[in-house]
Amino acid sequence: MNLGINLCFAVKRHLEPQRWAEFVRADLGLDTVQVTFDLLDPWWPERERDQVARRIANAAAAWDLTIHSAYVGLAHYLPAGLLDPDPEARAVALTWWRRACDVTALLGARAVGGPLGTLSVQDAADPDSRARRYADLLDSLVFVADHAAAVGLTEFLVEPTPIAREIPATVGQADQLIRDLSGRTEVPVGLTLDIGHTLYQPLYGPDSTPADWISPLGPAIRLVHLDNTDGLGDPHWGWPHPQGRVDVAQVGAALRDAGLGDVPVLLEVYPRFEDDDDHVRQTIASSVAHCKEHLAR
Repeated sequence: MNLGINLCFAVKRHLEPQRWAEFVRADLGLDTVQVTFDLLDPWWPERERDQVARRIANAAAAWDLTIHSAYVGLAHYLPAGLLDPDPEARAVALTWWRRACDVTALLGARAVGGPLGTLSVQDAADPDSRARRYADLLDSLVFVADHAAAVGLTEFLVEPTPIAREIPATVGQADQLIRDLSGRTEVPVGLTLDIGHTLYQPLYGPDSTPADWISPLGPAIRLVHLDNTDGLGDPHWGWPHPQGRVDVAQVGAALRDAGLGDVPVLLEVYPRFEDDDDHVRQTIASSVAHCKEHLAR
């Protein structure tokens, strides 16, 4: 099972691409990364943005790292995105995703993705409004996936989130989204399963497990984000953590049982910005060691 890492740990810390590239390859012993758009914003002016993208790609190549994909980070997760009640705001989000595809291609990655947006309280409470937003979302994803194909990408990844006003937020919604898009897009649309999200007790109950998602969704899962949680929030802790309840060995077993042993697993430990830099490096290193050991069991 191939373990890689999302570069969210580098945000507001290791801003020189060669620094995180050296750390990932030389210190962590990993060969696969996922670039977060918190390090490279698709909205930046194209000339300067593209130069930054090439520097990131060059640093990864210099350290023999594969950039698997580029992904929504914290900054772009905050807007309502493709589910905004304002049609002009949705159009802006669509433009952002088109530009995100362009940047991903420059990085030499094959996939782009992330969470899709948030319904307003009003739209979520009105069945007709929710249905309209969902229909718009499907059309938007067809547009984005087709643009991804046009610039040479091979996959678009959707991440379910543990917020009831986001889509998809449940196993059933995730399955419905993938089925509704089947055959409509030029590149496949798959799921990124965040393990911490699957354990969110306020939405999924105290007995929720990653297997509750892995087993029914199966081949639709094209990527796994691995992080630690207590099931009461979305902290993206690493290992060890006194409140953490993610059993990495069980996650690995569930993936293998579902025939997903070859699906990339990317560590997504997101330290607090205030945390000590040396402590963050130690936490990332201990998390990688823990996950390598337990995924192999």
